[in-house]
Order: sequence, then structure tokens, then C-alpha cells
Amino acid sequence: MFRHCVAGIDFSAGWDQVHAQLKRMTALLGIQQLTLVHVDEPRQWVHRDVADAASSVRLEQLAREVQAELGIAVQPRLVSGLAATALLEVATRQQADLVVVANRSHSRGRELVMGNVAMSLVRMSTLPLLIVPFDLGSIDEGAPLLLVTDNSPVASKARACFAGLLGARQGRVMIVRRPPQTSLAEAEALEALLARHGNTVVDSVDTDPVAQVCRVAGEIKTPLIILGKRSSNAIDEPLPDSMVEGLCRQALSPLLLIPS
Repeated sequence: MFRHCVAGIDFSAGWDQVHAQLKRMTALLGIQQLTLVHVDEPRQWVHRDVADAASSVRLEQLAREVQAELGIAVQPRLVSGLAATALLEVATRQQADLVVVANRSHSRGRELVMGNVAMSLVRMSTLPLLIVPFDLGSIDEGAPLLLVTDNSPVASKARACFAGLLGARQGRVMIVRRPPQTSLAEAEALEALLARHGNTVVDSVDTDPVAQVCRVAGEIKTPLIILGKRSSNAIDEPLPDSMVEGLCRQALSPLLLIPS
């Protein structure tokens, strides 16, 4: 489903989490090709030639190791620029199907000081985006996949992705009640999916959806939360939906965002 994946790497503990998830996600997401991208950002341009050489050697070595480990084609790419923009440029040029990044911090205060590449990507990306929390919670590989939907048109591609990934495994659906956004056609499509997958548990959420989703995701130890988001393509676009933003900040499970 996501044949070519672009993953941001900064050699931090956040990359270690991404690396661990890629090992788990390769089969589930159908990844056959991986591009590891390290972005040399402007604030790091001190003794740049030396730093670039060191990063290039380290990145190439890591690509070889990951390729041997995952058994798929892995390419290293060292680029310059602002991290979120540079990652998306590489992904677009290479016609990637998925971008993967670690979410460094769930703290709004820390983000204001340090910036947050993951939240910039949430706002900008027109490609599916897998966000791996820095402080990843407990995961059970056999646990249900978790779809979060409000039955709006924005949720339709996420629902289709969930159906494609589900196969014979168990699923869990959390329907967030937001009446003005509900689409009858999308609600009917979800009902049809549930009829085909009788082992899927359904919950209805009326209040505090971020807290409820995080609680359920933690309880079932889901390996993946799937959620739709508005498609966007510019850094000056409006902030993401509050539920999307809240889950990006608070969820301790990998979060797959599917643009509408």
C-alpha cells in the first residue's frame, strides 16, 4: 500500500523509535523501498563541510545496515534546508507514498522554543504521514488497528486505508460525534466496512475525543492509529483540526495521518 517510504533521520533517540517502528511496519504497510533523509538545517551550518562529510558517512553506513535488516532497498539522501520543507521536497521528487518522522515533544512550550518538524509536516503534507512519538508507549503487534473517524468527507481516505490494512486482523473504530461534519455517504461506507469485518469493535465518543482515543489506544496497545486530515500544501495554511493536533501531541502510539 505504501510502497516507497521517506523517513526523516537526525541520529537522535527519536530516530531509534522510527527505526524500531519501521521494522514492525514494513510488512503491515507494504513498504518495499525506503529513503533515509538527513536534513542539514541552516542553524547547523557551522564548519559545514566537515559536518556534511561526517553526516554523509554515517548516513550511508546506516542505510546499509537498515537495508540488510529489513531486506528492502534503502537509499541515503543528505539535503540542506528547513527540515519539514526539505523532507517533503525529497518525498515529492521521488514520488514517495509515505513520510515517516519522529515527534520530538508533546509539550507546546518546548515546541515554541525548539520548533517541531512533525507538526509542520502535519500542516503541510499532502502525502500520508506516519508520526512516531518520542515517548512511545507499549505496543502489541497482534492488537487491533484503531481507526478514528467523525464520518466526515475528510475521513473517507483514512477509512479506505484502514480497510486495506485490516485484512483478517481485528480492528477497532472510534466514531467521534461531530454532527455538522457528518456525511451520510461516509457513514454508510463505514457501516458497510463494519458489516464485512464482524470482529471490529465500535465505540462512540461524544466528549474529549483526544483523551478517549489516547486511553483506548493505550489499553489495547494498538500498533497504529489511523486518522484523516485536511489536505494542505503550504506552511501558512490554517492550523490542523484540534483533534488531529491533540492526537499528534498526546498519543503514545504511532499515528498514521491520511490526507483527504
